Amino acid sequence: MLSGVTYERIDDAGLHLIVDGQPQCLPVEHVIVCAGQEPRRDLEAGLRAANVPLSLIGGADVANELDAKRAIDQGTRLAATL
Repeated sequence: MLSGVTYERIDDAGLHLIVDGQPQCLPVEHVIVCAGQEPRRDLEAGLRAANVPLSLIGGADVANELDAKRAIDQGTRLAATL
């Protein structure tokens, strides 16, 4: 877990971020965004346009109520497919 992070972008090289003012790139194969109760879909359109496979789960899928049980179930089922 990192704090003081600004997430910049996701591309073929990985997840680009700035940690304490220093740019970094994490070479990742999968990215899971946990964004709380408010849906955060700002990355979705760009990823879909780039034909990057993605799944929306938890509050990003449906954020009309806090439902941790549903989010955990969706996350577990998705993780089992990766």
